[in-house]
Amino acid sequence: SQEFPAGRTRELARKRMEQSAAATEAAAADRRLVVVREVRHAWTELAYVARARELLNGQVEWVEQMRSSARARYAAGEGRQLDLLQAGLDVAMLREQLLDLDRDEAMRRAQLGRWIGDEEARRVTVKSLPARAPLEPLATLEERLLQHPAQLDYERRIAAAETGTDLARQRKRPAWMLDVSYGFRNGNMLDGEPRSDMLSAMVSVDLPLFRANRQDREVAAARAETRALHEMHDDHQREMGAMLAEAWSVADRTAALERFYETDLLPLAEQSVQAALLAYRSNRAMIDEVITARRAWLETSLKHLRLATDRAQAQYNVDYLVGEAP
Repeated sequence: SQEFPAGRTRELARKRMEQSAAATEAAAADRRLVVVREVRHAWTELAYVARARELLNGQVEWVEQMRSSARARYAAGEGRQLDLLQAGLDVAMLREQLLDLDRDEAMRRAQLGRWIGDEEARRVTVKSLPARAPLEPLATLEERLLQHPAQLDYERRIAAAETGTDLARQRKRPAWMLDVSYGFRNGNMLDGEPRSDMLSAMVSVDLPLFRANRQDREVAAARAETRALHEMHDDHQREMGAMLAEAWSVADRTAALERFYETDLLPLAEQSVQAALLAYRSNRAMIDEVITARRAWLETSLKHLRLATDRAQAQYNVDYLVGEAP
């Protein structure tokens, strides 16, 4: 017995399954890119916490040294009790910031543990942020965006839906079946002759009569699904284009601001600290002025570190959307 489906339904059904499988592969590739991006985000935040902790610990040591100097001056009758209190307050504020970093680190390790496992995340040691690299032109990246796995997923799903429309049309054609059977018979006839074996053949045709409305509805539904996927694809493409433009702009502007900190603000902050120290040693400034200058240097350094982290995060978003540079 062999059934012959209507028209090219068997061929089209196989084609649609292959297209659906290709769409699933594209979705899996997109998921891999998402995982890489999220791991990089958590990893970079851990690097920020580690570098910020180094800056704060260095500041605590520096203020403690200034506190010891103020204590010696106060014992010699040359300093003020207010200087000691000011230094102690600054140390307490720094330790509060360190406690906040401990909380942030625990949160980032939990996020990283989602992807690489809690045990591995607890052992991770990260201290360096990724180096700043030049960005490719936005127009070049927009061309590569079209090859993103999420875009390919939609294109392959659309192709499968279009094949489904053709399949619905083919089902309007008649199907037929061939049935051949052979029967072996024992015994004899009434006249003593042996009974002959039996061979039968049957052809059946499935005529799609009185089913026009149902089949037309199937074709219309398949067309509607295709149109919906086209619209979703267009929306998603515009959304990813906007995401790329935003990520590229953030990476570019943040890198420029990061360079400004390196060439202007950080050197000025360091010069202010040196000038305050020189005035303090020559009894022309109080310790609170020195601590204030050093605090400004610390805040500038932390802002620069945050800019480097944000720039790296924006670059990771660009890499997700267009892939690594070839």
